[in-house]
Amino acid sequence: MSYNVFMKLFVGLKPTRSQMQAFLRCKQPESEKLLEIFKERLEETKTALIYADDPVRISRLQGRAEVLADFLETVEKSSEILERLK
Repeated sequence: MSYNVFMKLFVGLKPTRSQMQAFLRCKQPESEKLLEIFKERLEETKTALIYADDPVRISRLQGRAEVLADFLETVEKSSEILERLK
């Protein structure tokens, strides 16, 4: 499995244990509000994309959505990837 499918922006092809541990820590209760903010911003960005009509704005929103989605997916899959790195 190629790890870069969902972590291309943050950890690349060969994630390290320390990188994945950092993402795993984002799943701790004290980071819950931070993840909520990222999820809210992703939904806001998706909504803005629906109504955007300027090509430059659309491109920027797509980039923002990609970064937010990539981060959230990396956090979500961090325990699975960390297990594979053992």
